[in-house]
Amino acid sequence: MFVTNDVSLIIFVPLTIFMFRNGGKEKFIIPVLTLENIAAIRGSLLTPFGSPQNLYLFSKSGIPAKDFVLTMLPLWIGSAALLYLFTIFLYRKNLSERIECEEERKESRGDKKKRIVHLILFVSIIATIVTRSPYWPFVTLFVLVSLIIFDRQILLKTDYVLLLTFLCFFVFSSSICGNEKISAFLSKSVAGNEYWWSILLSQIISNVPASIVLQPFSTDLKALLYGLDSAGLCSIIGSLASVINLRIYSREYPRKTLEFIKGFQIISIIFFAIVVYPQYLLIKM
Repeated sequence: MFVTNDVSLIIFVPLTIFMFRNGGKEKFIIPVLTLENIAAIRGSLLTPFGSPQNLYLFSKSGIPAKDFVLTMLPLWIGSAALLYLFTIFLYRKNLSERIECEEERKESRGDKKKRIVHLILFVSIIATIVTRSPYWPFVTLFVLVSLIIFDRQILLKTDYVLLLTFLCFFVFSSSICGNEKISAFLSKSVAGNEYWWSILLSQIISNVPASIVLQPFSTDLKALLYGLDSAGLCSIIGSLASVINLRIYSREYPRKTLEFIKGFQIISIIFFAIVVYPQYLLIKM
Protein backbone atom coordinates (compact mmCIF):
# COMPACT_ATOMS: atom_id res chain seq x y z
CA MET A 1 0.00 0.00 0.00
CA PHE A 2 2.88 2.37 0.70
CA VAL A 3 5.88 1.39 -1.42
CA THR A 4 4.00 0.02 -4.50
CA ASN A 5 3.52 -3.65 -5.28
CA ASP A 6 6.68 -3.75 -7.41
CA VAL A 7 8.95 -2.54 -4.63
CA SER A 8 7.31 -4.74 -2.00
CA LEU A 9 8.11 -7.82 -4.09
CA ILE A 10 11.69 -6.62 -4.65
CA ILE A 11 11.94 -6.55 -0.84
CA PHE A 12 10.10 -9.72 0.12
CA VAL A 13 10.91 -12.21 -2.66
CA PRO A 14 14.70 -12.32 -1.97
CA LEU A 15 13.98 -12.31 1.77
CA THR A 16 11.58 -15.25 1.41
CA ILE A 17 14.02 -17.27 -0.69
CA PHE A 18 16.81 -16.60 1.85
CA MET A 19 14.66 -17.57 4.86
CA PHE A 20 13.19 -20.72 3.32
CA ARG A 21 16.60 -21.91 2.15
CA ASN A 22 18.09 -21.44 5.62
CA GLY A 23 15.07 -23.03 7.26
CA GLY A 24 15.13 -26.10 5.01
CA LYS A 25 11.70 -25.36 3.54
CA GLU A 26 12.52 -24.73 -0.12
CA LYS A 27 9.59 -26.89 -1.27
CA PHE A 28 7.23 -24.13 -0.11
CA ILE A 29 8.95 -21.24 -1.92
CA ILE A 30 6.84 -21.24 -5.11
CA PRO A 31 3.39 -21.26 -3.46
CA VAL A 32 4.55 -18.71 -0.86
CA LEU A 33 5.89 -16.39 -3.55
CA THR A 34 2.62 -16.78 -5.44
CA LEU A 35 0.60 -15.75 -2.39
CA GLU A 36 3.01 -12.87 -1.80
CA ASN A 37 2.40 -11.83 -5.40
CA ILE A 38 -1.36 -11.89 -4.84
CA ALA A 39 -0.92 -9.99 -1.57
CA ALA A 40 1.20 -7.34 -3.29
CA ILE A 41 -1.28 -6.88 -6.14
CA ARG A 42 -4.40 -6.85 -3.97
CA GLY A 43 -2.93 -5.07 -0.97
CA SER A 44 -1.53 -2.27 -3.09
CA LEU A 45 -4.85 -1.40 -4.71
CA LEU A 46 -6.09 0.52 -1.65
CA THR A 47 -3.90 3.61 -2.03
CA PRO A 48 -3.15 6.01 -4.90
CA PHE A 49 0.55 5.21 -4.61
CA GLY A 50 0.17 1.45 -4.13
CA SER A 51 0.85 0.64 -7.76
CA PRO A 52 2.07 2.47 -10.88
CA GLN A 53 -1.33 2.27 -12.58
CA ASN A 54 -3.08 3.63 -9.48
CA LEU A 55 -0.58 6.48 -9.33
CA TYR A 56 -1.11 7.30 -13.00
CA LEU A 57 -4.92 7.21 -12.84
CA PHE A 58 -4.94 9.15 -9.56
CA SER A 59 -2.87 11.92 -11.13
CA LYS A 60 -5.04 12.05 -14.25
CA SER A 61 -8.46 11.84 -12.60
CA GLY A 62 -8.08 14.57 -9.96
CA ILE A 63 -10.05 12.44 -7.48
CA PRO A 64 -9.35 13.23 -3.79
CA ALA A 65 -7.15 10.67 -2.01
CA LYS A 66 -9.92 9.93 0.51
CA ASP A 67 -12.45 9.11 -2.24
CA PHE A 68 -9.88 6.93 -3.98
CA VAL A 69 -9.32 4.86 -0.82
CA LEU A 70 -13.07 4.51 -0.19
CA THR A 71 -13.59 3.33 -3.78
CA MET A 72 -10.99 0.59 -3.42
CA LEU A 73 -11.76 -0.38 0.19
CA PRO A 74 -14.31 -3.16 -0.57
CA LEU A 75 -11.82 -4.92 -2.85
CA TRP A 76 -9.05 -4.57 -0.29
CA ILE A 77 -11.11 -6.01 2.58
CA GLY A 78 -12.47 -8.88 0.46
CA SER A 79 -9.01 -9.71 -0.87
CA ALA A 80 -7.48 -9.74 2.62
CA ALA A 81 -10.13 -12.18 3.85
CA LEU A 82 -9.79 -14.42 0.78
CA LEU A 83 -6.00 -14.40 1.00
CA TYR A 84 -6.24 -15.49 4.64
CA LEU A 85 -8.47 -18.42 3.64
CA PHE A 86 -6.06 -19.40 0.87
CA THR A 87 -3.18 -19.37 3.34
CA ILE A 88 -5.07 -21.47 5.89
CA PHE A 89 -5.99 -23.99 3.18
CA LEU A 90 -2.55 -24.28 1.58
CA TYR A 91 -0.49 -24.28 4.77
CA ARG A 92 -1.79 -26.41 7.60
CA LYS A 93 1.25 -25.64 9.68
CA ASN A 94 2.44 -27.13 12.92
CA LEU A 95 2.68 -24.14 15.25
CA SER A 96 5.01 -25.99 17.61
CA GLU A 97 7.53 -26.84 14.87
CA ARG A 98 10.91 -25.25 15.47
CA ILE A 99 12.87 -23.94 12.48
CA GLU A 100 16.53 -23.05 12.84
CA CYS A 101 18.06 -20.25 10.77
CA GLU A 102 21.42 -18.54 10.77
CA GLU A 103 21.90 -15.75 13.28
CA GLU A 104 21.04 -12.41 11.73
CA ARG A 105 23.63 -9.69 11.26
CA LYS A 106 23.52 -6.84 13.77
CA GLU A 107 22.69 -3.41 12.44
CA SER A 108 25.64 -1.00 12.32
CA ARG A 109 25.59 2.76 12.86
CA GLY A 110 25.92 3.25 9.10
CA ASP A 111 22.84 1.08 8.52
CA LYS A 112 20.82 3.11 11.02
CA LYS A 113 21.87 6.34 9.33
CA LYS A 114 20.83 5.02 5.92
CA ARG A 115 17.52 3.81 7.32
CA ILE A 116 16.72 7.27 8.68
CA VAL A 117 17.61 8.88 5.34
CA HIS A 118 15.45 6.40 3.44
CA LEU A 119 12.49 7.05 5.76
CA ILE A 120 12.79 10.80 5.22
CA LEU A 121 12.93 10.31 1.45
CA PHE A 122 9.98 7.92 1.58
CA VAL A 123 7.79 10.38 3.51
CA SER A 124 8.78 13.18 1.12
CA ILE A 125 7.76 11.11 -1.91
CA ILE A 126 4.41 10.04 -0.41
CA ALA A 127 3.59 13.64 0.58
CA THR A 128 4.43 14.84 -2.93
CA ILE A 129 2.12 12.25 -4.51
CA VAL A 130 -0.87 12.78 -2.22
CA THR A 131 -0.74 16.58 -2.47
CA ARG A 132 -0.05 16.50 -6.23
CA SER A 133 2.69 19.03 -5.57
CA PRO A 134 3.93 20.96 -8.63
CA TYR A 135 7.38 20.87 -7.03
CA TRP A 136 7.86 17.15 -7.70
CA PRO A 137 10.94 17.78 -9.95
CA PHE A 138 12.70 19.34 -6.95
CA VAL A 139 11.70 16.42 -4.74
CA THR A 140 13.05 14.00 -7.36
CA LEU A 141 16.34 15.90 -7.45
CA PHE A 142 16.43 15.92 -3.64
CA VAL A 143 16.01 12.14 -3.56
CA LEU A 144 18.74 11.59 -6.16
CA VAL A 145 21.24 13.89 -4.45
CA SER A 146 20.51 12.34 -1.05
CA LEU A 147 21.15 8.85 -2.37
CA ILE A 148 24.39 9.94 -4.00
CA ILE A 149 25.57 11.41 -0.71
CA PHE A 150 24.34 8.79 1.76
CA ASP A 151 23.84 5.54 -0.17
CA ARG A 152 25.33 5.66 -3.65
CA GLN A 153 25.84 1.90 -3.69
CA ILE A 154 22.10 1.41 -4.04
CA LEU A 155 22.21 3.20 -7.39
CA LEU A 156 24.69 0.58 -8.64
CA LYS A 157 22.39 -2.25 -7.54
CA THR A 158 19.35 -0.86 -9.38
CA ASP A 159 17.93 -3.10 -12.12
CA TYR A 160 18.22 -0.64 -15.02
CA VAL A 161 17.25 -3.31 -17.56
CA LEU A 162 13.90 -3.61 -15.82
CA LEU A 163 13.48 0.17 -15.78
CA LEU A 164 14.27 0.27 -19.50
CA THR A 165 11.63 -2.39 -20.07
CA PHE A 166 9.07 -0.23 -18.26
CA LEU A 167 10.08 2.77 -20.36
CA CYS A 168 9.64 0.81 -23.59
CA PHE A 169 6.16 -0.25 -22.45
CA PHE A 170 5.24 3.39 -21.81
CA VAL A 171 6.55 4.55 -25.19
CA PHE A 172 4.66 1.74 -26.90
CA SER A 173 1.45 2.62 -25.05
CA SER A 174 1.73 6.30 -25.96
CA SER A 175 2.29 5.44 -29.63
CA ILE A 176 -0.87 3.31 -29.64
CA CYS A 177 -2.92 6.25 -28.36
CA GLY A 178 -1.44 8.43 -31.10
CA ASN A 179 -2.64 6.14 -33.91
CA GLU A 180 -5.86 7.58 -35.38
CA LYS A 181 -7.44 4.26 -36.39
CA ILE A 182 -6.73 2.63 -33.05
CA SER A 183 -7.95 5.73 -31.20
CA ALA A 184 -11.20 5.72 -33.16
CA PHE A 185 -11.74 2.04 -32.38
CA LEU A 186 -11.02 2.49 -28.67
CA SER A 187 -13.32 5.51 -28.50
CA LYS A 188 -16.22 3.33 -29.62
CA SER A 189 -15.32 0.22 -27.63
CA VAL A 190 -13.87 1.14 -24.24
CA ALA A 191 -16.51 3.41 -22.64
CA GLY A 192 -18.90 1.25 -20.64
CA ASN A 193 -16.64 -1.79 -20.92
CA GLU A 194 -13.59 -0.53 -19.03
CA TYR A 195 -13.54 -3.44 -16.60
CA TRP A 196 -13.22 -6.18 -19.21
CA TRP A 197 -11.04 -4.14 -21.55
CA SER A 198 -8.51 -3.43 -18.80
CA ILE A 199 -8.28 -7.09 -17.79
CA LEU A 200 -7.90 -8.41 -21.35
CA LEU A 201 -5.53 -5.74 -22.67
CA SER A 202 -3.29 -6.18 -19.62
CA GLN A 203 -2.68 -9.79 -20.63
CA ILE A 204 -1.02 -8.48 -23.79
CA ILE A 205 0.87 -5.36 -22.69
CA SER A 206 0.60 -5.53 -18.85
CA ASN A 207 -1.60 -3.36 -16.63
CA VAL A 208 0.52 -0.20 -16.36
CA PRO A 209 0.78 0.35 -20.14
CA ALA A 210 -2.89 -0.67 -20.42
CA SER A 211 -3.83 2.14 -18.04
CA ILE A 212 -2.06 4.64 -20.30
CA VAL A 213 -3.84 3.30 -23.39
CA LEU A 214 -7.35 3.08 -21.89
CA GLN A 215 -7.52 6.13 -19.63
CA PRO A 216 -8.18 8.70 -22.40
CA PHE A 217 -11.17 6.65 -23.62
CA SER A 218 -12.64 5.72 -20.25
CA THR A 219 -15.71 7.23 -18.62
CA ASP A 220 -15.74 5.00 -15.52
CA LEU A 221 -12.67 5.36 -13.28
CA LYS A 222 -13.92 2.75 -10.81
CA ALA A 223 -14.32 0.06 -13.48
CA LEU A 224 -10.91 0.87 -14.93
CA LEU A 225 -9.21 0.66 -11.53
CA TYR A 226 -10.96 -2.58 -10.59
CA GLY A 227 -9.95 -4.21 -13.86
CA LEU A 228 -6.33 -3.05 -13.88
CA ASP A 229 -5.83 -4.03 -10.24
CA SER A 230 -7.15 -7.53 -10.99
CA ALA A 231 -5.35 -8.19 -14.29
CA GLY A 232 -2.19 -9.41 -12.56
CA LEU A 233 -4.09 -12.40 -11.20
CA CYS A 234 -4.74 -13.82 -14.68
CA SER A 235 -1.18 -14.26 -15.88
CA ILE A 236 2.37 -13.19 -15.11
CA ILE A 237 2.37 -10.66 -17.96
CA GLY A 238 -0.80 -9.09 -16.53
CA SER A 239 1.21 -7.15 -13.96
CA LEU A 240 4.78 -5.87 -14.03
CA ALA A 241 4.95 -6.81 -10.35
CA SER A 242 4.50 -10.46 -11.33
CA VAL A 243 7.23 -10.12 -13.96
CA ILE A 244 9.56 -8.84 -11.24
CA ASN A 245 8.65 -11.81 -9.05
CA LEU A 246 9.47 -14.25 -11.87
CA ARG A 247 12.69 -12.43 -12.74
CA ILE A 248 14.03 -12.62 -9.18
CA TYR A 249 13.05 -16.29 -8.78
CA SER A 250 14.59 -17.25 -12.14
CA ARG A 251 17.90 -15.74 -11.10
CA GLU A 252 18.02 -18.04 -8.09
CA TYR A 253 16.50 -21.11 -9.75
CA PRO A 254 17.13 -20.81 -13.52
CA ARG A 255 16.04 -24.40 -14.18
CA LYS A 256 12.72 -24.05 -12.39
CA THR A 257 11.18 -21.16 -14.31
CA LEU A 258 8.44 -23.29 -15.88
CA GLU A 259 7.69 -24.87 -12.52
CA PHE A 260 7.23 -21.41 -11.03
CA ILE A 261 4.92 -20.29 -13.86
CA LYS A 262 2.79 -23.43 -13.46
CA GLY A 263 2.46 -23.04 -9.69
CA PHE A 264 1.79 -19.32 -10.01
CA GLN A 265 -0.95 -19.78 -12.61
CA ILE A 266 -2.85 -22.48 -10.74
CA ILE A 267 -3.15 -20.57 -7.46
CA SER A 268 -3.51 -17.09 -8.94
CA ILE A 269 -6.16 -17.96 -11.53
CA ILE A 270 -8.31 -19.62 -8.85
CA PHE A 271 -8.13 -16.41 -6.82
CA PHE A 272 -9.07 -14.41 -9.91
CA ALA A 273 -12.02 -16.68 -10.73
CA ILE A 274 -13.45 -16.08 -7.25
CA VAL A 275 -13.20 -12.28 -7.30
CA VAL A 276 -13.81 -11.34 -10.95
CA TYR A 277 -17.63 -11.44 -11.01
CA PRO A 278 -18.34 -10.01 -7.51
CA GLN A 279 -16.14 -7.05 -8.47
CA TYR A 280 -18.17 -6.54 -11.62
CA LEU A 281 -21.36 -6.46 -9.50
CA LEU A 282 -19.78 -3.83 -7.24
CA ILE A 283 -19.12 -1.63 -10.26
CA LYS A 284 -22.76 -1.82 -11.28
CA MET A 285 -24.06 -0.93 -7.81
